[in-house]
Amino acid sequence: MSNSNIFHNNNFQQTSLNDAYNFSTFSEYIKNDGLKTSFSQMCIFCSSNNTINLTSEGGFKNCNNCKKQFRARLINSK
Repeated sequence: MSNSNIFHNNNFQQTSLNDAYNFSTFSEYIKNDGLKTSFSQMCIFCSSNNTINLTSEGGFKNCNNCKKQFRARLINSK
């Protein structure tokens, strides 16, 4: 039994996509439009800033100097 109109027939109110991912928090590190922190470019092994992102958000990096992969440190950016 498929009911594709369950939100309309049973009077459920559908959340709009613009509001679906909004949230409230008291955390000083998170705000509604993203993290208040960013990831450091500095290699944790050799302190070089010659690194590249391995993930889109920058949490994992590769150092072009010592050739090691590492998890980047969080820094307060805002």
